[in-house]
Amino acid sequence: MAVLDVLKMGNPRLREVSLPVGNELKTPGFQQTIDDMIATMRFHDGVGIAAPQVGLLKRVFIMEMVDNPRYPDKNAFPLCIVINPAIEILDTTLVDSWEGCLSIPNIRGQLKRYKSVVLKATDRNGNPFQETLEGFAAIVVQHELDHLNGTLLIDRMDSMKTLTFQEEYEKYWL
Repeated sequence: MAVLDVLKMGNPRLREVSLPVGNELKTPGFQQTIDDMIATMRFHDGVGIAAPQVGLLKRVFIMEMVDNPRYPDKNAFPLCIVINPAIEILDTTLVDSWEGCLSIPNIRGQLKRYKSVVLKATDRNGNPFQETLEGFAAIVVQHELDHLNGTLLIDRMDSMKTLTFQEEYEKYWL
């Protein structure tokens, strides 16, 4: 597995809408890209990474939360490879979310996300699945789905007053 370059905010590819994954899903090259995305996410201590962040405009993202130093107080969830996702909002209650992004390194911002969602997608083998998610896992799904639609966390912030460097977040906001 290779660690891929992560595109940073300002790269126009991060603002494009990704295309659905089709027959290429089962090709060795695409499967290798999925493995490389996993390696890249883990290398950067991410809890999610979307294909556009590594320059691939396809509707795929990876998520995993296991003993992550960037999110020490969040509940764990297992590795999940998500292909052609859609979500259904289960609870319209909005919760505050302090989010970071591998494409906006060392920055955090506060925004609101839905409390619980149903994720509908296929796995890396093309098998459909559906999962109800709450809390941090639901937030990660919404964040990564935004990437597939060309949206960054700063676009969802009501106010830039909470946009902060990671170090300052840890001092003043945690």
